[in-house]
Amino acid sequence: MTSRRQFLKGAGALTGVAALPVLGLASTSLTSKSPDFSLAKTDDELFALVRAQLLIPENRIYLNTGSLGPSPVTIIDAVHGAMRQLESNPVDENWGELGKSMEAVREKIAGFINADKEEILLTRNTTEGLSLISSSVELKSGDEILTTTQEHGGALAGMQFAEKHKGVVIKKVAIPYPAQSTEEVVAAVSKGITSKTKMVVLSHVNTVTGLVMPIAEITKLAKSKGIILVADGAQAAGLIKVDVKALGVDAYAASGHKWLMGPKETGFLYLNKDFTPRVQNVFTSSSMAAYSASSGTRNVAVIIGLGAAIDFHQEIGVEKIQERCLEIRNYCKTELEKVGGLKITSPASNQLSCGIVCFALEKAANRAVFTKLREQDIITKLLPGANDLRISCHMFVSKGDIDRFIQAFRSLTG
Repeated sequence: MTSRRQFLKGAGALTGVAALPVLGLASTSLTSKSPDFSLAKTDDELFALVRAQLLIPENRIYLNTGSLGPSPVTIIDAVHGAMRQLESNPVDENWGELGKSMEAVREKIAGFINADKEEILLTRNTTEGLSLISSSVELKSGDEILTTTQEHGGALAGMQFAEKHKGVVIKKVAIPYPAQSTEEVVAAVSKGITSKTKMVVLSHVNTVTGLVMPIAEITKLAKSKGIILVADGAQAAGLIKVDVKALGVDAYAASGHKWLMGPKETGFLYLNKDFTPRVQNVFTSSSMAAYSASSGTRNVAVIIGLGAAIDFHQEIGVEKIQERCLEIRNYCKTELEKVGGLKITSPASNQLSCGIVCFALEKAANRAVFTKLREQDIITKLLPGANDLRISCHMFVSKGDIDRFIQAFRSLTG
């Protein structure tokens, strides 16, 4: 098994990016090579190689990818190498070879989510993509945007802008907590739809509970009534397989800096080609290209890094990652259930679940537990507005990590 130190040493010898020359000289390659994942004989070995790519100290248990994911060194190197190359000849590189590489990332994203390149817009994050839609689509006073009571504040920002400046009404429905079946989730959304509903905005993966929303079924319901369906994919891309054609959505926004483990302040927005004409805004008025007259200069290096993050996931396999995350999550959920003094708020069904498990503390205060865990270098997510904690089980998290978390958690709540 390759140790983290051995890998980093080896990676430096692979290309000019990881072992960069003195300042002022550009790298001739954009990325250092990933470890050869095919050499792993078991899944445990495979995901240990992924863990060895991270800069997270070996003694730190990182269980908060749902907020921000750690980037592997190959992705960091891609950004670093692109930045050095850019600064060697800024104008020629920005609108030359690096500009072409940046534009090629749209093609990678399209392949990753089963879309066409012309339907992909590069953004800085999920919030930007969702806000662009809410602020751009023609809505009038009294029109309703339907969402849920468990949406992220970033998703609400655009809706609240439309509420303030267009007079639309934001209507929130409660989703069962925890959800037991696809049917009851669809029924809850259906109950909230009225003749005034013009747009439905839902998380693909719920940020509070990790519920995988039955978006395809809800889309069919919305389309039958002529309602726009917009999906918030912030917690989905990189965690579960995303197929926008199968989901049938009009728009899908996601970030690169969570489960995709890409550079911070990266993201993308999918706009179905039939829906695109309805999104009228300055940013896309010239084109959907990575760079256009209306977009202005972009951060080439981090966008190239986003492409590297997608390559990294594709090399391992999207389905394999999804299965691993669910496996570790189920192990964590089972071990939590043995502790007592808490209520699991995430779904029990695998069909509605992913690599996230959330729970409410019945007696202990979540902030106190969160702080004590952090003092032991165990990083979790403190959920605001409830006495809950969220655990993100990405592919680099091992059962040994979960065991250490459970042991520490038990000592704090027992």
